[in-house]
Formats: sequence, structure tokens, C-alpha cells
Amino acid sequence: MENSEQNESQSFHEFSDDKKTSALKKYQKLVIGKDSIWFLLKYEFLIFLLTNVPGVLGLFLRQKLYKYILGQLNRGAVVGMGVSFRHPKKIFIDRSSIVDDFVSLSVVGSEKSGIWLAENVFVGRGTVLNVRDATIEVSKNTSIGSQCRIASTRGKIKIGEYVFVAAYCYLGGGNHKIDRTDIPIALQGFESKGGITIGDDVWIGANCVITDGVSIGKGSIIGACSYVNKDIPEYSIAFGSPAIVHKKRK
Repeated sequence: MENSEQNESQSFHEFSDDKKTSALKKYQKLVIGKDSIWFLLKYEFLIFLLTNVPGVLGLFLRQKLYKYILGQLNRGAVVGMGVSFRHPKKIFIDRSSIVDDFVSLSVVGSEKSGIWLAENVFVGRGTVLNVRDATIEVSKNTSIGSQCRIASTRGKIKIGEYVFVAAYCYLGGGNHKIDRTDIPIALQGFESKGGITIGDDVWIGANCVITDGVSIGKGSIIGACSYVNKDIPEYSIAFGSPAIVHKKRK
């Protein structure tokens, strides 16, 4: 395993305080996840050239050329303007999916970490998908609204088919450890309950928070502004803070 992969799991403070690693090596670890100068040059050239090209021309050029820096960018997939990637070779976008303007797709961790967008997935403007030693898998025909944050630390977020996540939602897998009081919380690391699972045909209203370890069953509806910290059974209508089931769809 390359040194860059061994150190990808460093905390922000460990990373920033590392005096032995050059600024260039830190940038490679943070942004591309590889020691390869050739891949760095290719990434920098394409990002500089294409990130902010507007209109149909930009969509066309990114569709044709971003496949050389991503893990996968299949036919018909669309990447909008201002989209940022971290560790792009761990990001996989299937055909006919749309990543809207100013989305951030960020991966940190081993080669098992990654972001997978199945076919016909929509990710709305300004949304952030962020994993650290973890995975996000979004199944086909699913839509994620604008300004959402979906993040996992040492867990897995699995979103089923035909799911609709409205704007401004937070799906978070992982928490800071807080056991010790002799050192700052920021230095205590992370813990995970395994991530989040959302079944097929789920509708999550705007401004919802889904916490680590939660499973939402198939066909359920989560009302806007809900805080979901417990499992929701299939075909439930749940809302509130914390969210509870108020009605069954069947």
C-alpha cells in the first residue's frame, strides 16, 4: 500500500500538524489520493480547463473528459459547473445521472471507500457527499435535493431506488468520541453505528436530520423538519423531533 493510502485516515489536526510531509504531498493526499505526479497534472489540467465552462459546451466537454480522472463516468452522465472532487478515482457515476452545479463529492480513506451513483440519479445544486473510511451508495432513479449534506465516517450510507430527498437535509453517519475530558473533542476521533440505510420509494421532506445507525423502511414518508434518531418501519408516515410514526400507509 502506498504511503498516501496509509495516511489518508489522519484527522484534520494530525494532517495539518504533520511537519514531515511537504505541502505538495499533503495536497496530493487530500485532493487526488495518489503519489502519481502524472495523475496530478492530468487532474489539475482538466479541472482548471473545464470546471467553470458554462452552458452546453461545458456539459459536453466534462462528459467526454472527466472520465479520465473519475473511477467511472458512464455514457449520458452529466456533471455541472463548479463541481469539486476529492479522490476522484473513488467516485463512480453511472449513465444518465446528473450532478448539478457546485456539488462536492469527497472521499477520504482506503480503496474500499467511495461514492457510487447508480443510473438516473440526480444530485441537486450545492449538495455535499462526503465519506471518510466509508461509502455512499445511491441506487437508480433517486433524487437528492439542493444544499443537502450526506456524510459518513467509518460506516455505509445506502439509499434505495426511487427515493426523494428534499432540500437542506442532513444524513450523517458517525459521531465524535466524547469519553475523555483531558483532551479536546476534536482530537478524540470518530465512532460509527454502521451508517444509514434508506429503503426504496422513501420520501424525506425538507430540513430533515437522519442520524447514524438509523434505517428507514421501504415506502415511508418523513415529514419536513424531522429529527430521525430511531428506525422507521416500512410504509410509515413519521415526523417530529424526535420523529415518531403517526400513521401507516398500509
